[in-house]
Amino acid sequence: MSRTRIWKYSSRSDFSEYLIAFLAIVLTAGICFPLSHFIGIFSVGLILLMVVAVLALFLGRWPLMFAAILNVLVWDYFFQKPLFSIGIMQIEDLFANIADLLVAIVSVILITRIRKSKTILQNSQERLIILNNFLESMNNAKSIAEAVQIAGENLKKYFGQEAIIYIKDKNSNSLFSAPYGNSDFHNANGIAIAQSLFIKSSTGRPGDSEKSTDGITYFPLLDPREAIGVIGINLETYTPPGEDKILLFKSFITIIASTLGREISIEKAMEKELLDHSEKLFQAVLNSVSHELRTPIAIISAAVGNLNDARTSSEPEKRRQICVELESASNRLNTLVENILDMSRIESGLLKLNLQYCDIADLVGLVVKDLKGELHGRKLNISIDENLSLIKADISLIRQVLVNILRNAMMYTPSGTGIEITASNNPAGMVSLSVRDYGPGVPDENLEHLFEKFYRVPGSRSGGTGLGLAIVRAFVEAHKGFIRASNEPDGGLRITMIFKAEK
Repeated sequence: MSRTRIWKYSSRSDFSEYLIAFLAIVLTAGICFPLSHFIGIFSVGLILLMVVAVLALFLGRWPLMFAAILNVLVWDYFFQKPLFSIGIMQIEDLFANIADLLVAIVSVILITRIRKSKTILQNSQERLIILNNFLESMNNAKSIAEAVQIAGENLKKYFGQEAIIYIKDKNSNSLFSAPYGNSDFHNANGIAIAQSLFIKSSTGRPGDSEKSTDGITYFPLLDPREAIGVIGINLETYTPPGEDKILLFKSFITIIASTLGREISIEKAMEKELLDHSEKLFQAVLNSVSHELRTPIAIISAAVGNLNDARTSSEPEKRRQICVELESASNRLNTLVENILDMSRIESGLLKLNLQYCDIADLVGLVVKDLKGELHGRKLNISIDENLSLIKADISLIRQVLVNILRNAMMYTPSGTGIEITASNNPAGMVSLSVRDYGPGVPDENLEHLFEKFYRVPGSRSGGTGLGLAIVRAFVEAHKGFIRASNEPDGGLRITMIFKAEK
């Protein structure tokens, strides 16, 4: 397990450092003793002082103090007259000993401060690196769950285990009972402590931390605007929590709180935007469906009234025309209801395919027969390859696809124009089925939106709910097929569907 290493300066030293100091001074004195007549006792004192300076590079404070005092005693006992006694006969020896001791002590103090500053600087640098890496990873989070996951991974990396996080409930001023993170910490005692700490923080009396009976320490997650939750972790799992460890953890808490606050704000904004969009969409659908229902219902009501008129009963031609209007209105009403039901099936995931071998030529014939009464002077031109491959499809759904496309073409093209239905084999082992009209076409920038729900081309004539082509795309894609719309160079819109051919 990778965990952070926070350096900690300590003045405590083990016995080995005292032994090293003792041996270094004694060995140096032993080497210098026979040479003292040649180099002089003051040179020996400088050599011993240099040894203390070298020892200061790697020994602790008190071993160094021991070496400094031992240095003066050895110099006095073995090298200053009278030899082999602790005594000072000349004033210059006194000042030399005091100077030697002061230099040694000052060196010890300075080296100790330098080491302590180095340790503090090292700790600060390591903390900054850790916090910077953590901040970068948290900034990459795209959701609350992802932020908690990243936080948990880093807490486990640097503190030995994951934390448990409780987030504020959206609909109340308490914590949401379901935790994020390490669910092993979740218990009645823990949630009670977390709730208490959260309430204190929410009322402007933030507590620093609270500890549960099972060793979990809970800290409030405070965003600049509000308390957003509580985090709990067992900091004593491996080692007692030192000051540096607590400081690093509190920095982690600040970053976690800031990230979660950001994600909660983004989530709220997205929910509001989605709600606004849903309301607008609902209103648009309601208006569209209301308009579409109103027209056939009005026709049916008027037709029923005419049929009840005594004068109509004696005129068979009028009655026939009224019946045609009734049939057209009922078909329109039926289509609208079918489209709404089809879209409900698609979005609920209840759409099931009854796959059978399908001959597109026969299917086109059935659809043309169904829509014969709705052509109103439009001429259908059908071109189908003689050896057209079969496809495996739900015949009723593909039939509905063709009906929706043809009705869309008839709605947006003037009476007297032609509509082409073409089916051919594709060299890539596919079957292509297309419907082309000779209407005004669709602006190129609107083509990609043509199969979206409730989408209507700006400036197009009224009529329809915008569901027909959306249902077409859903049905085609349910068959693992492809669909696209394109404008023809000489005018008109072509909708092409591609299905896998069956050998």
